[in-house]
Amino acid sequence: MTEIAPQFVVAVVGAATAGSEIARILAGRGIRVIVIEQNARPYGKIEDGLPRWHVKQRKDEYQEINKRLDHPGIDFLPLTRMGRDLSFDELRTGWGLSAIVLTHGAWRDRPLPVEGADEFVDRGLVYQNPLIYWFNHYPEKSYSGPQYAPRPGAIVVGGGLASLDVVKVLQIETTLAALRVRGITEDMVRLEREGIDAVLKRYQLEWRHLDISPCKLFYRRRVLDMPLSDIPPDAVPKRAEAMRQARIKILDKARRKYLFDFEELRVPTGLIESDGRLAGLQMNRTEVRDGRAKTIPATEEPIHASLVVSSIGSIPEPIPGIPQQGEVYQYVDEKVGLLMDGQTPVYAAGNVLTGKGNIKDSLESGTAVGTHVAEAYLGVADDGSRASLADSARRVAHHEAELIAGNITGRAMLPPEQISEILRRVRERQVAVGYEGDYRQWISKVTPADLQ
Repeated sequence: MTEIAPQFVVAVVGAATAGSEIARILAGRGIRVIVIEQNARPYGKIEDGLPRWHVKQRKDEYQEINKRLDHPGIDFLPLTRMGRDLSFDELRTGWGLSAIVLTHGAWRDRPLPVEGADEFVDRGLVYQNPLIYWFNHYPEKSYSGPQYAPRPGAIVVGGGLASLDVVKVLQIETTLAALRVRGITEDMVRLEREGIDAVLKRYQLEWRHLDISPCKLFYRRRVLDMPLSDIPPDAVPKRAEAMRQARIKILDKARRKYLFDFEELRVPTGLIESDGRLAGLQMNRTEVRDGRAKTIPATEEPIHASLVVSSIGSIPEPIPGIPQQGEVYQYVDEKVGLLMDGQTPVYAAGNVLTGKGNIKDSLESGTAVGTHVAEAYLGVADDGSRASLADSARRVAHHEAELIAGNITGRAMLPPEQISEILRRVRERQVAVGYEGDYRQWISKVTPADLQ
């Protein structure tokens, strides 16, 4: 039996872009890493939150994540969710780890801010994360999750890049359904790449011939306030205004290509119910004063729709034992992502640290997103380019990993007997979920042939 030498042992919770990069950096420093992943596959928002029309980008990132996790210094622990299969307190106080790094992202949808709205979830109200998960997986033969039926004329409440993903899904799905009624089978990727009008022209059709209503995106601020591209804090006024105006152009390009409606300065203030289902929203007008969107009283108007999609942002899942302040975790030292100090310090990185889960923040994790990146992501760049979906996030994770590694390696290494006990716990859980220790073999086993 190989003798175990004193070593640092760190658990990284969440295996996708940020988690795999941090695990790779730590393992490269000689630290033993246990990557704990709630799903069978480690691809996170790349698989479940990034629409499947990003075909090449998704597959490329799958391979990048696989390359990082297939490392002799990394133990992969799939199908293990904090708070369900393993309590956070047990991991922190019972395992005797050198540290824990949380990189499990921000998967919880921010609630639609209308009293009683959540009573209608899946009865006329759908949130962004489950809708995109369905869209990404429903073509798979093995898919057994919730089923959604995008309907013409849906209401979308949002304003960021992720809400534009939602309207694209709705417009593409309803167009495909209308074409099928006419005996035409079209390709989702072609509709996204070429645009709805361009594809319809192949069949001598126009949008009006489909006799379906477009979905409508409502935003509580002005178009020029939409968080489609970040304005650097040190931008001079002229540059800042140019970037605001660029947001108008981005939205206009997206509307012309995907044919959805948009209305600014509107906020939901009430629900419309019919036969136990949500049948629309009462929408008030707003005005932007002192940088804030203020609801204008006595301006409510009923907007009827058979489907409402809320896409107003994602936040980290609350985990019992992790201190939380409002929607985000509470930090001891936010500069290094330190959540909790002590014998086993707890760090956060990636979208857990930013407290955001939209695609823009996944792309850049808080750094400035230029106009071209936003256009490339949305598929409206004039040169037809596509955004690199993980490089920037990985660079940020690399920096975070270096900070965390520096903090960890200043502590005492764990003795061999303590390491043996940690590894025993890991093996016990791996056996329980059917993982035999070979990462590539596991990935082959749990990846459906028709994963897109």
